[in-house]
Amino acid sequence: MTADLSDADRAALTLAIEIVRNESAGRRAQIDDKLQSEPWFEVAAFGAYGAQSAALALKPWECWPPCMVEPDDSDEPGQEHRSIGKSAALLRQMLACGVSRWHPDPIGAIEAAEAAR
Repeated sequence: MTADLSDADRAALTLAIEIVRNESAGRRAQIDDKLQSEPWFEVAAFGAYGAQSAALALKPWECWPPCMVEPDDSDEPGQEHRSIGKSAALLRQMLACGVSRWHPDPIGAIEAAEAAR
């Protein structure tokens, strides 16, 4: 998978690892341990998931941040509380602004991209 990553994706994933490592000593140890035993991309995706979930203040039932959905995903009828459609809409906005799906702060990255235009 890492061969398919753009420079922006690599930068976003690296930032995600850094952010998660800086959350606490326990998280630093967790990420460092994972980096020794798991592929870099898997650890970085884990970091992006956690960082995006925190940055977006997702509720426990909102199970997928933008890095885990596809742009055309939607909620199943009766499952709208899971906010998959909301994450997909945010991902579409990120991609339209040239922001990596892996960026740890989706809203901040969109705002920065729009301000730079």
